[in-house]
Amino acid sequence: MYQIRGKIIRLEKININSPKGDFVKMLITIEKVGSEFKDVNQFEVFGEENIAVIESSQKLQEGQIVNIDFYIRSNEFKGKFYTTLKVKELRIEDSFVEQTDQTPF
Repeated sequence: MYQIRGKIIRLEKININSPKGDFVKMLITIEKVGSEFKDVNQFEVFGEENIAVIESSQKLQEGQIVNIDFYIRSNEFKGKFYTTLKVKELRIEDSFVEQTDQTPF
């Protein structure tokens, strides 16, 4: 399991219609906090039950700082590999003050 801390820059809920049935997934895009580079990652929450747990216990909004525990999952399809970052646990930080080395003047 891996961990990351970042600011939510986009939340998206997607309905998927497939021959195996209808599915729902939530995509959470974050920008890593404290990185020298613009490090953006997209995480997946799959299934209505898992999404409901996160939505009922957390009030996610863009701009919030979150800590995410996640797994990396890869699948091979027709000779290509597809990688997904799957959320195991998500925690919102109550307060966040970004610290910088720069003086205000």
